Amino acid sequence: MAEETGLIVEIDRWVMKTAFQEVNRWYKEGLEPGVLSLNLAMKHLDQNDFIQTIKNTIEAIGFKSQWLELEVTEGHVMHKPEDAIAKLNRINDLGIGIAIDDFGTGYSSLSYLKRLPINKLKIDQSFIRDIPDDEEDVAIVKAIIALAKSLNLDLIGEGVETVAQKEFLLANGCKNIQGYYYARPMPSDEMRMYLQKGIDL
Repeated sequence: MAEETGLIVEIDRWVMKTAFQEVNRWYKEGLEPGVLSLNLAMKHLDQNDFIQTIKNTIEAIGFKSQWLELEVTEGHVMHKPEDAIAKLNRINDLGIGIAIDDFGTGYSSLSYLKRLPINKLKIDQSFIRDIPDDEEDVAIVKAIIALAKSLNLDLIGEGVETVAQKEFLLANGCKNIQGYYYARPMPSDEMRMYLQKGIDL
């Protein structure tokens, strides 16, 4: 309903501002929350003031652009690739990272992929779920890792839940991992405690 009515834009802007404030606070407390990754619907890029809104919010809060990474899906980018490339370049010019989310599930053209100002590919969890036992998923994941290396892109494996999945990814060159293996979504106060005690890799 939020998507259909357009309210999703205002909701996401509130979420973005709130997340900026929280991460900024953690850095001021001496914690190391790392990079904040936010999903970006292409509907936001259709808003004429979206990029300026991000810039104004960053400046108002004192948030650093290198702390931010925006995630877009293959499908969204390929819907209007030329337009997406132009707008994502403007975001990247602010020092903000760009990641392709759910990589492998869309129909991305390699000619467009190499032109996008992206820093990272996120391997979709549908390929992670059955590794290392499923030979087809193993082959796909290895191919994505090889592609990312050839394009000098960082990688992150999504939906990692087991030791076997983690060890397979690490052994094959995917050093960044996201999933329930490390933690489930949690409230802000619990996240602060998590950051304070550190993460056992």
